Amino acid sequence: MIKLPIYKKKKVNKIKKTDKLKVGFYGITGCAGCLLSVIFNEDEILDLLELIDLKAFPFIKQFNPDEKFDYVFLEGLVATKEDLETLQKLRNNSRYLVSLGACASTGCIPAYRHYTLKENYEHLLFKKKAALQDLEPTPIDTHVSVDYYIPGCPPNKKEIVSFIKSIAIGKHPRPYESPVCVECRKNNNQCLLDLGKPCLGPITAGGCESVCINGGFECWGCRGPTKDMNLELMIKILKQRGFDDKFIQDRMRTFVGLKLPMLENVLKKSRETV
Repeated sequence: MIKLPIYKKKKVNKIKKTDKLKVGFYGITGCAGCLLSVIFNEDEILDLLELIDLKAFPFIKQFNPDEKFDYVFLEGLVATKEDLETLQKLRNNSRYLVSLGACASTGCIPAYRHYTLKENYEHLLFKKKAALQDLEPTPIDTHVSVDYYIPGCPPNKKEIVSFIKSIAIGKHPRPYESPVCVECRKNNNQCLLDLGKPCLGPITAGGCESVCINGGFECWGCRGPTKDMNLELMIKILKQRGFDDKFIQDRMRTFVGLKLPMLENVLKKSRETV
């Protein structure tokens, strides 16, 4: 992600309202934690509001989704017909759509429903109200084109700030494409795989500053796979450390199962080569 200097008030205030980007934040099915990541930028939020024309933010500033936006940041995944209708409307009315957080980007934990029996969740489904009619939980790019991704569960606050500052001055933000391991090395973390723990850092896109590993937790892959991931090698390493196929499959499906459609075949191939 492009790192930009902190804006000073005298510079920010020179941006006329008519020149500001019209921005909206919306949420569909999700926990709202990604939107909270925006609000919790206490030191930066006022400066950001000077840079953009914020037209919508849940519970703070409601705005008609039929209006036109330059950028829409959308949290959550498609799990109901109402979600899908909202997504399609926002996509049609925005120049750029930004997938905010893991649910919108990968399907995250709600998408794990694809890998469990219906009897385990059927009692949670809405059956009477048409607007809440159930759909298979899927990330938003299953249904519409997405221009940018700010992944993570929740997304990195600094990454959100950097993204908004970039678009405010006309720059196209670039995704962080190195794996979490690169940030782990910068933060002087000991490799958890060397300690025999099931860390997915080698195949997970960084940009989170290796926050989980910094805190003593393993990487579960919430930011999604890197473009050049070597899934076969990752599985081989985990097996060498004593983890079986079911554990590996369950761990990799938890956050990004829908982004790893080849997982089952790779596991099968690994069994055949033993």
